Amino acid sequence: MNANSIANTAFSALQGAQAGIALTAQNVGGQTTVGFTKRRLETSISQVLSNGSPVLGSGVSVDGFGRDWSALLQQQRVQQAGITAYHGSIADGLARLDAQAADASIAMDVPVNDFFASLAGLGRNPADATALDVVKAAGTKLLAAAQQFKTGVETVQSDARSALAGSVRELNTIGHELALINRDIATSQSVGGAGPDPAVLDRRDSLLQRAGTLVGGNLGVNADGQAYVFIDGQPLVNGFSSADLEATPQSAAANAPIRLSMRFGAADAAMPGAHASIRASTLQGQLGGQLELAGDPSILLQPAGTPKPMLKEFTDLFAAASGETPADATELTQALATLGAFSAGRGTTRPADVDAALQHLAGHSNSADPATGANALQTGLLTGWRGFVSNLAAQVTVHRSINTASAAVEGRLNTEFQSQSGVNLDEEAANLLKYQQTYSAASRLLQANATMLDGLLAIVGR
Repeated sequence: MNANSIANTAFSALQGAQAGIALTAQNVGGQTTVGFTKRRLETSISQVLSNGSPVLGSGVSVDGFGRDWSALLQQQRVQQAGITAYHGSIADGLARLDAQAADASIAMDVPVNDFFASLAGLGRNPADATALDVVKAAGTKLLAAAQQFKTGVETVQSDARSALAGSVRELNTIGHELALINRDIATSQSVGGAGPDPAVLDRRDSLLQRAGTLVGGNLGVNADGQAYVFIDGQPLVNGFSSADLEATPQSAAANAPIRLSMRFGAADAAMPGAHASIRASTLQGQLGGQLELAGDPSILLQPAGTPKPMLKEFTDLFAAASGETPADATELTQALATLGAFSAGRGTTRPADVDAALQHLAGHSNSADPATGANALQTGLLTGWRGFVSNLAAQVTVHRSINTASAAVEGRLNTEFQSQSGVNLDEEAANLLKYQQTYSAASRLLQANATMLDGLLAIVGR
């Protein structure tokens, strides 16, 4: 080992120690930043012989900073976030209705029973004006109770629709930024490029994590480091290109189902771009849950999507509470819709129409007919109410349980990811001590080498 080799070795060690100290400072400073990934030194042998063997004492060179990052754990975290958010969104929305249904002070049992008791009284005394007033009062209370739950459903739907619009906007913003990041990554990897800045990769991963929470689906990082996001097979982000997800009501009706599509190209009238439909069943994440809550009331009350006859009387009562006669309504809901329209002051129903409808219904109060008998109608309403309550409770329990289990898995994945990619202050303190010792040793070696050279020059000069 000659003096030049000693100097090269010491100098490269000094540079490496300086870079290591800077790296430690970067890790310590970034450990409180959300999405920061622990940095590591990228080094290489600075000189090699023609046969590929390293030169003795040649040292190493610092090429830059890399990241301690697991692509597998990152992918699992992103996908699990979508499952957790999907079931959490539905559970939170339905839980609001479930809490309302569990409130004994506004439960339907009492107003249903009171209404049919008053109806029986009118049936015994059809000409009694007081008995008719009692029926109207009881019917009005029944409709008011139904309206409370109808309003609760509509509020959940309205909130979900507003949140859905916000989620779509956020997801599109993320998509556009990821496309720009993909371009930066590709540019940094071009000939002579130093590779992407670790901060850019941190930002890419944070955006993907958020996209996973919003929509789930097929998203991650390609072998070249570029991000991709596919929804139902359609590319929201692919390479340098990004599309836009759109959510539009299928009609002007307040509770019209929402249609999802992907738009590719410009949004102006001259170039509207191409569209591809997105199946709602393929969505996870917050957006998937919000879409389900924003759907038709019959689907909301029957989350499995299978019609339940026991809920029909109850959902028809919702319509009657607004003075609307549902299609193929029973005589009960027709009478109540008449009362509802009159109570709401719509001006389309005369008091005489209300009287006639309720008196006609009261005429069946002692009938055993399964379609028109008061007992059958009362049983139908109560069965629908109890089915509504039990269905809500069951759905909340199912979605909450899945959400809890998924959150536990997500938590373990995050812990594993942090143990590999997060900053450990004890480890950084040990690294700092190592780099300081290396710096000190390299400095002493350079000083010794300089002293030796000075001595040789002095001898030569005699």
